Amino acid sequence: MRKLLLATSAVALALTLSGQAHAGVESIPVAATTVAPPETTTTDGLVFSKDAEQAKPIEKAVPSEQAPPSGQAAPALAAENTAITERLKDLVENKLQQFVPKEQDRAGVLAFYRARNFAPLWIAAGKPAPRAEQAAAFLKDVAADGLDPADYPAPGFGNADPAKLAVEELAMTNSVVTFARHASIGRVAFSRVSGAVYFDQKAPSAADVLGKLAESADVKASLDAFHPQAPGYKALKAELAAARTAKEAQPEAKAAPKEAKTETKKPSKKGARKSDEAKAPQIKSNEVKSKAATIDAILANMERWRWMPHDIGATYVMVNVPDYTLKVVQNGKSIWSTKIVVGKPGSHATPLLTETMKYITVNPTWNVPPSIIRNEYLPALARDPGALARVGLQMGHNKDGSIRIFQPPGERNALGRIRFNFPNQFLVYQHDTPDKKLFAHDARAYSHGCMRVQNPDQYAEVLPGVSQPEDKYTAKRISSMYGSNERTISFKRPIPVYITYQTAFVDDAGKLQSRADIYGLDRDLLNILRGDPKVADVPVARNYSSSSKPVMSSAAGGARREAGYRTTPGYTSWGSAGSPQNFRSAYQPTDRNGAW
Repeated sequence: MRKLLLATSAVALALTLSGQAHAGVESIPVAATTVAPPETTTTDGLVFSKDAEQAKPIEKAVPSEQAPPSGQAAPALAAENTAITERLKDLVENKLQQFVPKEQDRAGVLAFYRARNFAPLWIAAGKPAPRAEQAAAFLKDVAADGLDPADYPAPGFGNADPAKLAVEELAMTNSVVTFARHASIGRVAFSRVSGAVYFDQKAPSAADVLGKLAESADVKASLDAFHPQAPGYKALKAELAAARTAKEAQPEAKAAPKEAKTETKKPSKKGARKSDEAKAPQIKSNEVKSKAATIDAILANMERWRWMPHDIGATYVMVNVPDYTLKVVQNGKSIWSTKIVVGKPGSHATPLLTETMKYITVNPTWNVPPSIIRNEYLPALARDPGALARVGLQMGHNKDGSIRIFQPPGERNALGRIRFNFPNQFLVYQHDTPDKKLFAHDARAYSHGCMRVQNPDQYAEVLPGVSQPEDKYTAKRISSMYGSNERTISFKRPIPVYITYQTAFVDDAGKLQSRADIYGLDRDLLNILRGDPKVADVPVARNYSSSSKPVMSSAAGGARREAGYRTTPGYTSWGSAGSPQNFRSAYQPTDRNGAW
């Protein structure tokens, strides 16, 4: 019996082995459908043996032409990545200044690479990653936006040496970070151009720039987003391309004078043709100069667009100083405009800035700024003690002993009947004026820095109509408020105000316009652009309130009062943060810009 059982088991074993061998040929589909026990499955696709601890990733089939080489190819690639990372870590932690010159960028670059354990951003498997190729192509074309590609060199990543690849990694990083800063706030620091310019700029941090690109599926689009998005900027970009194309085509016209010369042998028109020949070279030269001047003006204006907020919104007030105009835009369309008078060139230039219109003052008091008191009115009083009274000005003293000269509300007030307030660094504003004849001039740079509005009653109707249409302010209703007491219309929805300097712009009809460089800002900006690029974007210190020092009376004794004169302004102005503050003289302009 025992022998019978052993024989039976041997036969069974042989049949089992035979069946398994047969299944290996004919039953593969059945084997492939075998499902591992639930406790051993994962969401990542794993091949199991007996338990989940022995699970291994599924190896996908690789075409023969893409198959990795035999031997130690894969370990060698890992070692190469490790070598680049080690060298990059050393450069970033110990020698970053050599590759990222701007101190403001180095902290962000260091933080970015530390967060990713110093893995390269631009290199993959010892070669430039696709994002590096996209970034290089983008930086090559930044001239279309008025920038210089030479400021943002892209390395070739042509050497497989890990040490050199690490150096090129940082070179690309620096170029991209520099571009993002220039595109965001300008190639030239505005403070280098003029003390009459101020924008509250915030450059993107290097860590944010690099992090955005690391996560981006479209590096070109991500880089392009750093450029201004304002329609005015985009219109100038198109005009720049057109002007450059026209300039490149210009030399082809030089053959025309030569052809004309061969035809001058005809006796009947000899004199006329010689005259044309004499004029032709000069005409062509002037055309070339005109194209170059147009390009320069566009470049300067595109740079100033970079100084401003890149998204200006759909509703705002915009002043164009060299155009002597002011316009109100609502939902992207101009709904009203008027002529203005702006500041005289020099120390009274109207400043460039961005702020918000917060309220209108009807029947304003004019508080004369220290500059005019010091430089104009005190000398006038020394010559003629009655000079101020004849023009309706009064003099008193503030509690700190400083001299106060002011003009009460009324039709003779230098600010007219209405003042439009947008608190700012320079304490300038827009206002009415009793002197209307200057609006008949084509060039209207006559004020001490503030902007005189030709049609203030209409302007005072339009602004509340944008801010709070439900209140139904009209020019007639506002004019009914005229009198001897100050009255305030506060805006429920403050309106952005942009004071700009556009010597080249595209008008509402789509036509390129040019205006005179009345303050020389184009000239100064272009000179800086053509100078040392290492310092062009380095700001210079400016003290914007240094000129507002009050004029002290030598006889003042603290809170001295003079009979018949007010010693305090008696109303509230606004601080730059939007909260009410009591100023020594309400909305008193700085010395540099004057008051009216």
